[in-house]
Parts: sequence; structure tokens; C-alpha cells
Amino acid sequence: MGKKRLLISIFMGVLLVPLMNSPGMSEPFNLFGRPANLAGYITQGGSFGLHNTYDVESGLNSALTNLFIEGEYSPVDRLRFYSSSMLSVDWIYQLKHNDSSWHDKLFYKSKDKLNVDDKYWQLLKEAHFTWTPENFLLRVGKHTVSWGEMMAFRVMDQINPLDMRRGMADVEFETSIIPIWLVRAEYYLPQKPTWLQDLGFELIYNPNADFIPNQGGRPGNDEAGIWAPNILIPLPPPPMGPGGQAHLGSAFMNIKGPKHHFDPGYSEYGFRVKGVIKDAVITLNAFYGRDNDPVTRMAPIPPKFGMASDGKMILHPYMEGFYPRFRFVGVTASRDIPPLRASFLGGVAPTVFLEAFYAFKDTFAFSNPVTGAARFEESDEFRGALAISWKVNVPILNPKAYFSLMGEFYWRRIMDYPSTEIIQNLKENNYQTFLMINTSYFHNKLTPSIAWMYDINSKSGMFRPQLVYDHSNKWHFTLGATILHGEKEGQGMQIFDNKDQIYFKISYKWG
Repeated sequence: MGKKRLLISIFMGVLLVPLMNSPGMSEPFNLFGRPANLAGYITQGGSFGLHNTYDVESGLNSALTNLFIEGEYSPVDRLRFYSSSMLSVDWIYQLKHNDSSWHDKLFYKSKDKLNVDDKYWQLLKEAHFTWTPENFLLRVGKHTVSWGEMMAFRVMDQINPLDMRRGMADVEFETSIIPIWLVRAEYYLPQKPTWLQDLGFELIYNPNADFIPNQGGRPGNDEAGIWAPNILIPLPPPPMGPGGQAHLGSAFMNIKGPKHHFDPGYSEYGFRVKGVIKDAVITLNAFYGRDNDPVTRMAPIPPKFGMASDGKMILHPYMEGFYPRFRFVGVTASRDIPPLRASFLGGVAPTVFLEAFYAFKDTFAFSNPVTGAARFEESDEFRGALAISWKVNVPILNPKAYFSLMGEFYWRRIMDYPSTEIIQNLKENNYQTFLMINTSYFHNKLTPSIAWMYDINSKSGMFRPQLVYDHSNKWHFTLGATILHGEKEGQGMQIFDNKDQIYFKISYKWG
């Protein structure tokens, strides 16, 4: 496996040089007399941990390279082929190969999962064709479907899975959203009632050609690397046990999934109606498929124990579960609010966004808070978010550019929450907020921003200041920090309390 990954890295590195200097990479070109285009970017990022505890490495703890290449070609009118590929390599595993701390904390064992992304679906991002005759669109292949417009909270975007293995160190659209094999068809009515500005219908079909669930979110330094959550498990006191606490390590997972490719039990269907009524964009959505996250519980098998370098034990549980049915109906709406346009703020009207759905018979693990025994049970649930986006003028801080504000509020309610049991990490009502502010200086070359996310239930949050310098349309530099905190042990973002870091990224784009 190591030789395979090395060969992939060398191949993509050698390929990059001629591509970056190819005339076709800098502008559209013709292929067999038809338009084509190639573009891409390469980034080198890194992060520096600010704490030195068992669940994190201080100093340089990530050195991630992303090489992204995309191309499109139109052999005939109204038919377009698009493909993109990405290679991700975290060189920290090579840099820390002989580091005693890296080995003592078991981070080296996560190399197979986080060093090189060499699975086909990681290397091949998108590959699809799009046919657009008249008012119709048909897209077939590996791609993404975006039903939501929220920046922080995924409410309606439930079709494509997420890749969050590298935590908050590499959150970009091309790296966090996983394209899957889908068939998408859209049709827009050529003639509409006078009160309706636009009306379209969208159908999504996932044949389960290759089942790809959400990636990341697992415990254990040997599984999740530096983004392993710091979860401490109380141990029984003597004489029943050693007492104290143990780190929650990687789990032995027995998760039931599809039996084979194109398993009809894992096919998914989505339907959306989209219209514009008096400048308000409104959609009605429906989805029937599978949850991208499994529902799990402790298996009736005694856990295994290890010993951590800080003297605490490591508990490796046995978990069992499956990917439950997931079905919902929902609505999204967005509209400018002209009455809130204020001249002293720059005269720009804010835009309000709403996303909400009601899900039927979702499956949860109801657990006894005393014994820890869990059972699978179904309950309806509601998820919704309200956001406002506003550009305001603050001359004293920036006389030449607006400040962009995006504020979001998220609410998730479990309808039949158990009276004597609990659902891990969920209350009956769950609330989160998000705020992002950014502006630009020096002719849009320098863009400072701050982002703040807060979980009201767990009293935990994340604060991220960031500065982006666009030296040119090719070179971009990013410097930022991620600060995480929490008041309630084991809840919300408290399990990432030690992950505070400073990060950077250098990007070169072409095409």
C-alpha cells in the first residue's frame, strides 16, 4: 500500500508540471473543433497545534497538499462532459515518521486512512455529462446536488455525504462534499401564470452504484489522527474496576450496509419543485433514501483495553448498527427585504433564507443513562434554519468596501423524545447559531473575516479569524486560527477543546 501511494504522489507531481505550463490550462481551447477547457489548483497547507495533550500534537501537526484538476468538453451543442480529480496527501506522516511523541500517542496508526487519499472515489471527484435541450436538463454521472443555501448548517443538503476526516483543517467545497453517482433531471415550464415568474421540476435518482457514507467523526488517535475527539469514559471504582477515567479509543464496528452494488434497498429518490413568486425563490422538497450516518449502539461484547502514553487506559468498544431509512418533506425560501434597506448602512437590502424539513420515522439509539444499554427506536423530527445575509457600509472601518454579514440560527427537535432515556448528543430541542463577517481592502486583495459558531445546549463553540491575501488571480495566501471551547465535559465542541491551532494555506490556480 505504501508503494502504491508513493507512486500515485510521484505520478501526479510529474503530471502537474506540464499541465501548469500547457497553453490549454490558461484559457479555453478547441478539441476536434469543439470548445474544451482545463483548469485546476494546487494548495499546500499546514497547521500548528497550540496544546500538547494525549489527543493532539503541539507544533506542526498537518502538512496537507491538495492537487485539483478539472476539465470540460462539449462535443456537440447542448451536450457537455465534465470531470475533476483530486489528490490529497498529508505529508505529516512522513515528517513525523521518527517522532517519538507521534508514535507514543498512536497518531502513526492513522496513516492508512489520512496520509494519501488513494481510493477511486477520492481521486475521481466528478465525472458526468449534461444534456440541455430547450427547457430540459439531464445530468448523469458522479456529481453533487445542492438543495440548500446555508453557509454553516446543512438542513436541506442531505443527498451527498461529507468528508470531515481532517476536521476543520481543510474545509473546502471540493474536499468536504463527496460527489456520488446520480441521475438528475430538470424541466422548466416555458409558459407560466402571470403571478409566477419561474417554475421548474427536479428529479434525483441514486441507483446506489457505490455506497459512500459520511467520512470521519470516529474516536481514537489511531483512527482519526489529530482530530480524534477527546472523550473520557469513567471506569468502575474498586473492587469492580480500576477507577479513574479511560480515553475512548477506536471502536470495532459492525455496521450493516448494502449487500452489493446497485442494492435496490439503498436506492434513493429526491423530488423538488422550484418557483419564483414576486421575487421570492421558493422550493418544495421531498427525499426518500438512507441516512449518510449509521445509527449505532454498544454491542454486548466486553470492550478491549490498551494503555495510553499519559498513563490512562484506552477503551476500545464494540459497536453495532446500520444505515436507517431517511425520508422527509421540506421547504426553502429566500427573498430580499427592501423595507429594511437603510441609507446610513449603505442602502443594500438584506436577504433572508429559510430552510426546514419534517422527517418521518428516523431511527435513534435510546439509551439508559444508568446502565448505558441502548435500543433502536423510531421518532419523527424537525430541522430548520433561518439566516440573514446583509452588506453594510461602515466608513470608519472601511470607507471603500462593504462588510458582508451572514447570521444563522438552527433548530432541531426530536418529536418523541424518551422520558426516561437519552439520545447521545441530542436533547429534545437543539439550538445552534453562526455568525460570519468579512470585508476587503486594497482593491479586494486583502480579505479579513471572522466566523463564530455556538452550540446553545452544550455551551460550546468555535471562533475562527482568518486573513486571505489574493496576490494575483493565480496566487492566494491564507492565514488563520481555530479556537474551540466548551463548558460541559463530553458535550458539543468540548471534546475538541485541545484542538486550538494556527493554520496557513498557499494556493496556486490556473485556468
